[in-house]
This record gives sequence, C-alpha cells and structure tokens, in this order.
Amino acid sequence: MTSKTLTLFLTAFMTQQIPVARAQSQAPKVHPPSYAVLNLGTPLGGQFSTATSVNVLGWVGGYGNLSTNTNQHALLWRNGNAKDLGTLGGPDSALYGTYSGFSETSKLDPLGQDFCAYGTHLICLPFLLGADSLIPLTTLGGDNAVAYANNNIGQVAGTAQAATADPACLVDGQPQPPFYTVQTFLPAVWQFGHVKSIPLLPGDSEGETAAINDLGEAVGFSGGCLTGSVHAWLWKEGKVTNLGSLGGQTGNAAASINNFGEITGNADLTGDATYHAFLWRNGVMMDLGTLSGDYSSYGNSINDEGQIVGESCDSNGNCRPFFWENGVMMDLNSLVTNGSNLYLLDALTINDLGEIVGYASDQTTGTTPAFLATVSNGASKAALAQSGMTADSELNSAALGKATRPALLRQRRFGIRAIRPSQ
Repeated sequence: MTSKTLTLFLTAFMTQQIPVARAQSQAPKVHPPSYAVLNLGTPLGGQFSTATSVNVLGWVGGYGNLSTNTNQHALLWRNGNAKDLGTLGGPDSALYGTYSGFSETSKLDPLGQDFCAYGTHLICLPFLLGADSLIPLTTLGGDNAVAYANNNIGQVAGTAQAATADPACLVDGQPQPPFYTVQTFLPAVWQFGHVKSIPLLPGDSEGETAAINDLGEAVGFSGGCLTGSVHAWLWKEGKVTNLGSLGGQTGNAAASINNFGEITGNADLTGDATYHAFLWRNGVMMDLGTLSGDYSSYGNSINDEGQIVGESCDSNGNCRPFFWENGVMMDLNSLVTNGSNLYLLDALTINDLGEIVGYASDQTTGTTPAFLATVSNGASKAALAQSGMTADSELNSAALGKATRPALLRQRRFGIRAIRPSQ
C-alpha cells in the first residue's frame, strides 16, 4: 500500500509543523478558557453518538448507532456534514482517530473470539479511510486487530493478534468475555498499511498501543492476559520505558502523548483501591487528583499546550468530564458559557486549539449525542468547520441499546478491572 491511498485525508496533516520546543518559562494562564458547546446530534438516527477525535482542521471522528437497530457505524463530521463511513462488511464499526478505526467483517472468528466486543464473534479488523472506502489493515498473523489513535504523519496505534495462542487467556480451557481472546495480542503500530509490534516490558505477555505523537513516540499498557499487573509504558527511539505508578501495582495505563513527550493516563494509588489521572513529564509522574468529592479519575488526552481532559468519578461510578491546566482540575461543565442544554459526560480528546470532543446527555430529548466544545473567546476552526450543523437535530428518546459503549475505547483486554467502571 502506498501513501497515495491516504492522500485525501493526509495532505492537510503533512503540512502542519511539529513543535520542537516549548518555553519552560511560559507564564501560567490566570483564567481558564470559556467553552461554547455544539450538539453534534445523532446523525444516524439512533439514540447515541460519541466524538472520539478532533484535529486542528475541525474534522471530528467518532461513531453512532442506527435508527433501525442497535448497530453502530463510524462517523466523520466535516464541513458541517456527518458522513456514515459504513463497515468492512459486518454490522458495526467505529472511527477513533480522524482517519483510523476498526470494524467487524462478515466472517465469523474461527476460534470464537469477539475482539471488537460487539457480541457477534465476527472477525475484527483495523482500517484507514480511503478516498471512498474503508481500507483494512493487516494483523500480526492472528485473526483480529483494532486501531485507535493516529498521528499527523500516517502512523496508527492499536493492538493486533499474533498467530500463537496464549493459554493464560483461558479459564478452565475457555476464553472469557467480553473479548473471548485466545490468541496473543500485542502493541502495534501501522504506517501506510504495514504493521510492526512494539516490544513488551519484561515479564509482560500482552499489550496495546493507545496513542502515537507526530515524532513516532508511542504510549500504551501491557501485562498478563488474565492475571498480574498492568504497566504504562513509553516507546521512544526503539526503547520501551516503564512509566511507573502512583504507588499502586495492579493497573496503570498511558492513554495520550503530545509532541513534547508529555503523557497522561491513569495509575493506581498505594493499595490499588483506586486510580487517578496523571501527568508524566521528564521522567516524573504527577498525580492530578480528582474533582471535589470524587473517588477516581482518568486522563484521556493531552495537547501540545499541556492541557488535559478526562473523567472524574465518584465511588458509585457517576462520572463527569474534567479540564486540567497548570495544576488546576475543573469540571468542564462549569466552563460552558453558551447555555447549552447538554450535560457533558466525558471529554475524550483535546486538540492543540483547545477544542474538546466527547459525548453528553441531552437534557431535553434524553438522548446521548456527541459534542464539540470550542473556546468561546477566540476563532475556532472546528466551530467554523461544523457551522452548518444545528444544535436541535431531530432526536428520539427511546432507551439506549448496546451502542452506548464509549468506554470501549479504554476497555483493556486483561482480566483486571477496566480503566474505569463501565457505565
């Protein structure tokens, strides 16, 4: 596969300049930004959609469920239009980067695995966006793979199965839900269709790559299939580094890395009873804490300004999105100024313009639409790109089905608790 396949989607990205330094003496901002929230609706007619990525050109990637059933399709919001990207032949797909994602095919997994976790046990494959179709990517010899985030130079992060089976993934000889994994899955990076695995930390047997920056530096997590600790790591210049933890040992995961090598994710506290969002910078992991009264938190995304978005949850698993900057964590809902009828539930990505995407609860319709939050005290490319969309799409209020799974992005294929409780 040549780079021409991605010309439509990558030409604009290639022209962006990668920052090489940030002034360490940069003065902290005195006031947090204010945000205007745009309701992206549920373009496929169902009750749910989520936005998982946004670039500085205003392209928003995500997925939503259909009006006729609970299946979900990958979506790309661009220039005021939301496009259904379809699938690779199966019923479900999702776009997690602005040009990468994964989809079910029409073929049953010969080992009964359910790597996409939609309950169909169909083969799951990563894809790139082509000019007019989804282009499947290869695995590491196994049956399945998934692609998550992408960078601006044609590289995609995810996980891919090898041909070898891992007995540690079975209990009494049986694979376990929700993924029913039998084959070994390894951290993977694709570049223009070619896949390579990232070496595991010593003692680990499986892992996933969660994100990759424009310098080709990747982050993720690895551990044992059903037992043992999970470790957050950085892959840089051919070397994998354990990022450590906040005192705990069981579950640590890196989720996002910016172009200055700053990383966010979640790490267990001493005793492994809970976990907090972290900022890893220059070899030091800093605890970001939680919003007032909450029990756990998770860092989803960090931009080149060092701003972080994620979730903070109480002990009952009720979560709200946070915005963190210069040592202060704030409820993103408290920064919204345009009187939106949305209550924001999760912030999944923040780009270098400070624009944030995720999903929300529509207090009027009872649906769960995707949102785009743009800084209201300045020009926003994303807001202009989506200006043709209305905040009052025709939505129904039926009960949400299986497509209410934004947590899939962060579900680990390990036998310990997920990065955050599934809602």
